[in-house]
Amino acid sequence: MKNTIIIITAFVALFLHSACEKQVFGLEHTNDPLGNFDALWEEYNELYGLFRLKGIDWVAMRATYRSRLSENSTDAELYEVLVEMLDELDDGHVGLIPVGTNLPSYFGGVFGSLDTMADFDLDLLTDNYLSDPRETDFAMRYDFVVDSIGYVYIENFADGERAFDKEIDQVLDYFQSADALIIDIRGAGGGEDIAGKTIASHFTDQERLYMTTSIKNGPGANDFTTPEQWFIRPRGDRPFLKPVIVLTNRFTISARETFCLAMRTLPQVMTVGDTTAGAFSNQINREMPNGWGYSVSIGEWRTADGSSFEGQGIPPEILVRNKREDVLNGKDEVLEKAIELLQ
Repeated sequence: MKNTIIIITAFVALFLHSACEKQVFGLEHTNDPLGNFDALWEEYNELYGLFRLKGIDWVAMRATYRSRLSENSTDAELYEVLVEMLDELDDGHVGLIPVGTNLPSYFGGVFGSLDTMADFDLDLLTDNYLSDPRETDFAMRYDFVVDSIGYVYIENFADGERAFDKEIDQVLDYFQSADALIIDIRGAGGGEDIAGKTIASHFTDQERLYMTTSIKNGPGANDFTTPEQWFIRPRGDRPFLKPVIVLTNRFTISARETFCLAMRTLPQVMTVGDTTAGAFSNQINREMPNGWGYSVSIGEWRTADGSSFEGQGIPPEILVRNKREDVLNGKDEVLEKAIELLQ
């Protein structure tokens, strides 16, 4: 529950920060129900990067949902229409914050269907499996879970190359004697794709393409930037080429997922746990004329072979789901399965 609160608090904070910009793309719109609907619809038409990939007819959706509103519609009626329309996108990076009302914040995708993270608690895991946990400056918690197997939890991906080179170097120096490593990316929040790229580059001995990204840059269905290729390349003095298991769950989202894409290209890596959230694209935060905030996914994030896990999530190679009662009793079956596989 604590981790879920962190997710929602961070999401709201992003909206409130962006609200001071008061930007609405394209034409100005009146501050009435129809004007607010049109402002959001037009920005999504211009900026949302997943209509093509998901096969969504956004123009048809405008006709369907706008017809339910009038100049006299209430905030609650406008909210209901927008939420139903956005919910069809099934996107974990889509949200709506009805600032200045008593209406609840809306989150799409997995965050709209799972209100608590019932299968993972880092503090319980630390108390029951790590005898002498250590921490880097801001992003990682680590220790041996058994004599020869190291464990590292990545708490955030919210920084760049220099910071994460230092973080992962510290961790891998500590685990020089380890025969295998467990990397845990279950939990709240995304971050910067460059962070995951940097970390994963310490686990490869050759260049590997793992992702391409392209940004929506116009209202046409095929208006996208030229795809950018993302590679991991050998980094650091001692790449860790021994067996690695990456742990995931349904709250593994965004930069955590693109890190998973990078690690999946490595021959020594296996994934264990649950399917990830399925929200890869970067997002931007915008504002309607009435001050409500919302977020927009802006591009297509694809694997090296051109496929996509948007709206689906990355399935683990070995599916293991923790039960809430076990977690509350200090038992983490996902972690225990990983240890069993590595012993």
